[in-house]
Amino acid sequence: MASRLRELVVAAERDDAGGTLERLRERLRVLLAAVERATPTGTPSPKAAWIAFQREVQPAYESLLLTLRGVVAAPPSVRPTNHVRSLWHVGSGLSVLGLIQLLPERGWLVAASGAFVVAVWSMEIARRVSERVNERLMGVFRLVAHPHERYRVNSSTWYVTALFLLALFGTRLSQSLAVVVLAVADPAAALIGRRFGRTRLRDGRSLEGTLAFFVAGALSALAVMWALGPASLSSRLLLAAVAGLAGAATELFSTRMDDNFTIPVAVAAAVTVAGVG
Repeated sequence: MASRLRELVVAAERDDAGGTLERLRERLRVLLAAVERATPTGTPSPKAAWIAFQREVQPAYESLLLTLRGVVAAPPSVRPTNHVRSLWHVGSGLSVLGLIQLLPERGWLVAASGAFVVAVWSMEIARRVSERVNERLMGVFRLVAHPHERYRVNSSTWYVTALFLLALFGTRLSQSLAVVVLAVADPAAALIGRRFGRTRLRDGRSLEGTLAFFVAGALSALAVMWALGPASLSSRLLLAAVAGLAGAATELFSTRMDDNFTIPVAVAAAVTVAGVG
């Protein structure tokens, strides 16, 4: 890898063009330096070597991608399996579900989600203005943050923004189903897709992962409706299918916008359109 990067750096330095190409050259040099630092000189365990390599190289790789997006379309980000993030995803979603059920009226939910929206977008602005703030926040959230979020709006920011919109416009049932589908089905799709995904659909998604999303989303929606109170079995089954299908389709086609925003909004909208929200 290091030798190939050296060849790319040498080839790039032959071109005298400035602007974006100059930034690309600089990012390539930084990535090469990171790879050289991360290449073990001794014989550490494979797991320790890989963890050290990821920690050193991924920030430089994502910085290169940020510049490449001005030249080529949709270069791939690195999203390694992160079980802590998956647990955080489920736990935070179920916590929000509890708040939706416990808060006495819409105004409380609007106020709570609105306060979080102000906080998270303030942090986003601060880390764009200051690299030091960005590094500090990435360090604080290192266990649950993806490497690509160092240079993009964090997924949690999009999630909180979606919650604010749901608080403003959704019913308690549509809010609940939107939150639980994202909380349960998104990690399930990632787990099944990475482990068993064979049939590729688009942008790294697999048929197996998409089906897992639909099944997990429908079952979790059905469980919530079962707990919330009276409704006919046919209504519950219909709504569960609508919620699971809307979430799975949105996850499959959300390539430009963060699915932590698009999935809950789409599920809530689909539930409402179905006439049972």
